[in-house]
Amino acid sequence: MVFNLPERTLYNRRIPKNKLYEKLKANTKLKDLFVEQVDYVVWKNKLSKDTVNLEPTEEVQEIQVFEIHLKQRELSREILENIDKSIPYPIIHVLIYQNQAKFAVAYKQRNRNDKDRAVIRSYYESDWQPVKGISVNLLQGLDLKSVYENFIRSLMAVATEIDEELAKVVQRQEEIERPTRECARLETRIKSERQFNKKVELNMELQKKKRELEKLK
Repeated sequence: MVFNLPERTLYNRRIPKNKLYEKLKANTKLKDLFVEQVDYVVWKNKLSKDTVNLEPTEEVQEIQVFEIHLKQRELSREILENIDKSIPYPIIHVLIYQNQAKFAVAYKQRNRNDKDRAVIRSYYESDWQPVKGISVNLLQGLDLKSVYENFIRSLMAVATEIDEELAKVVQRQEEIERPTRECARLETRIKSERQFNKKVELNMELQKKKRELEKLK
């Protein structure tokens, strides 16, 4: 796995689970999820003015890269959300299971009422791919905020213009995700529905939702 980052960004410290629990103020349910799904967590890289010579902004002062080594292929979103909420800096999560890896990153903003916590808007993920085949240049941008936002853009399902404000793109994707979930729900209902008339009715509703979705895209 290659990130094309300067050597001085390397932090490479394993974070003890008990320290994570303390930071996250983890309850029993969250601890159980960690025990079941997570093998260990490594704070891999720290991107800051001192390590990458890119200026911080008020919104993004540092970017962290965490490796989360898994006991199973899937990771509960609850784990990621708790990590991201309790650490105000953007985090690029690298999920690793056996010889496969994927990226997960939250679009988050500072909590105006608590500077040590963040507000999560949404998550963006890559597909699983072989660890040895991953080569990513994370430093795409003129400052730390643009590096963070450009990485999110690279994982988005919707097309974006480089000068389009990311908050607007996120809102557009959220508007797409709602009818997408509704289409999936209707497709499930159609498969299980036995009454022909009801099946036709549901299918008409599905086609309407799909047309709405196409317009949004």
